[in-house]
Amino acid sequence: MISDIPLIARHPDSVSDELLGKFTANRLIYGFGETYASLITPSSCILDRATLAAITEDLIVLRRFYRAWNELYRAALAGEEPRWIADWCEYGLPPEAVQAQRLTVTAGLEPRFCRVDYISFSPRRIIAEVQWKAGGLGLFFGIHDVCASVASTCGAYVGNPVGGFRALVTGLSGDEPVVVNPVRAVWLQGESYLRRALEQQGVRYIVFDRRDGARRIFERNGALVVAEGGRLWQVDVLYGQELLPAIAPDLLARLARMAIDGRVWAETPLNYIYRQKWGMALPFMTNYARLFDDRLRELLGAVALLRQEAVDLTPLLDHAPPPVAQQLSAVRTIDDLAELSTAARRLLVLKCGAGNGAYYSQGRGVLRINGSHRAAQKTIAFVKERLAQGEPWIVQRYIDTVYFIDVCPPWDTHTLHRLNAHARFMVYATFDSAGSPRIIGGLGNFSHYWKVSGRSAHYDTHGQLIGAAFNDLRFARECYPESPISWHSQ
Repeated sequence: MISDIPLIARHPDSVSDELLGKFTANRLIYGFGETYASLITPSSCILDRATLAAITEDLIVLRRFYRAWNELYRAALAGEEPRWIADWCEYGLPPEAVQAQRLTVTAGLEPRFCRVDYISFSPRRIIAEVQWKAGGLGLFFGIHDVCASVASTCGAYVGNPVGGFRALVTGLSGDEPVVVNPVRAVWLQGESYLRRALEQQGVRYIVFDRRDGARRIFERNGALVVAEGGRLWQVDVLYGQELLPAIAPDLLARLARMAIDGRVWAETPLNYIYRQKWGMALPFMTNYARLFDDRLRELLGAVALLRQEAVDLTPLLDHAPPPVAQQLSAVRTIDDLAELSTAARRLLVLKCGAGNGAYYSQGRGVLRINGSHRAAQKTIAFVKERLAQGEPWIVQRYIDTVYFIDVCPPWDTHTLHRLNAHARFMVYATFDSAGSPRIIGGLGNFSHYWKVSGRSAHYDTHGQLIGAAFNDLRFARECYPESPISWHSQ
């Protein structure tokens, strides 16, 4: 389905050269290369007042969703809900992480920063996921800022993600805080941008390979400290896309207690529900639907649990073509999925719902079965084996919305190509202590590939240009002057 957000605004073609130069000069590079390697697009996405207001309401609904999920987890631990809920909330976590999670859940700690990835704004707003522990802050904030500074405003305002993040951490810990972010090595180049930007504003931002975390982050006299530059710094805010590989196991529970006592802020709190996906099926389950907003079910599209013993795809029937809906309604076991027609299988995405990255990284956690019957059987066998080990899995409707956008490869910024692209619109937001959201900026992410990953630009074996492109999200001036968002005008 071809769609469009309210507007994809084109800038002059000459912008591509400057974008590439500034991306590279600022080391906005994923991985270990020397130059920016993704596609370039001389464009911005413009959101109007109605979409902006709707996103703000979405953020409130999503926060309530995770709060209700946590309440179910607490009830399951207390024996008031089925035990499988607690088991899946803790699946794949070592004992130390389970202990830390139970402490933070009991204390009611909630995250204050998130990224919501939309895959469609029109005709329905649908999200792929909520990234409560988003990686690549420096890379993506830097790409946003370069786009905002190079291209004209198009009569719109741009966000200020660096400023919004700074406001969050200073609000949590006071002026001149020390913020630590142990990251995967592939993000390190981009994080140097955020380090420089924050340090210019009085925030010490310490970033290193998370594999070094266990020897650099530890407790001293009841405080969390980090070794940096030949001295120890007391940590005010600890941010981590995934803290399990970065923190010594025996420190996890003590870190949770420090966070509960207000000695440090761990963002996101040591609660791995905020990395899980299986709970997205809860609003569609008869026993739990009453706990969630109807608006949430619209945002999630359609989600069902995959179980060894029985599969019920009823939530996926809405909006499906009648012949496909009839097939989906007849599914009773996971093996039945492989027997569906290609048209029916094309509508499905299988996802691992666990909260430990080891279970879903490296292409192991998001799968489609739209190929041949034999290929589908092979994928189903792979998922069945993992279900047999107790892993939580879900099945979602595949949303096939694409957007026309002009791009060029980084080795030829003077030749534009029209890309018929899938998209993720990455909206960054913070929450105050009362739970009110504040949108601080966003990116458009476009790719020929259905997962919309940040793949480097190249030609495939058929001579087709493939890869991913990023641009910045902007907001129509009609949204102002009264707005919940902090802006800086270029």
